[in-house]
Amino acid sequence: MVQTDITQLSRECSSWRDNLRNYRTELSQFRSRLQEAVSHPVSKNEMPQVEHYDNQFDIQLSNINHLKHSIKEHERVATWEMRHNNGNVSDITWAKHESLHDQYQSLEHTLQDLKEEFGTFVSRLS
Repeated sequence: MVQTDITQLSRECSSWRDNLRNYRTELSQFRSRLQEAVSHPVSKNEMPQVEHYDNQFDIQLSNINHLKHSIKEHERVATWEMRHNNGNVSDITWAKHESLHDQYQSLEHTLQDLKEEFGTFVSRLS
């Protein structure tokens, strides 16, 4: 593997972690907006959705933390391999990188959908 590939791997991991941090912050803001919205009277019909979003925020925060940890561990392994294999990483590590990329994209898609759905829900409550 070429050194630029390692640099790209590291850059991508950093970018994913930064974006996941931003998503975590955004979910915390959504939770605050949800709490603010339910501080006003909410109909009985809307309560299941309130609970749904509260649960989704917990689930997605957990997913973010899990993926961030996996990315960080992956980066450690890649760095170790690079130091011990003349600047190269194994095909297994590259495959893991691709798998993490797929997981990241899937989570990002889920978070975007949640953001849109929640925005619609909160605007109905206002």
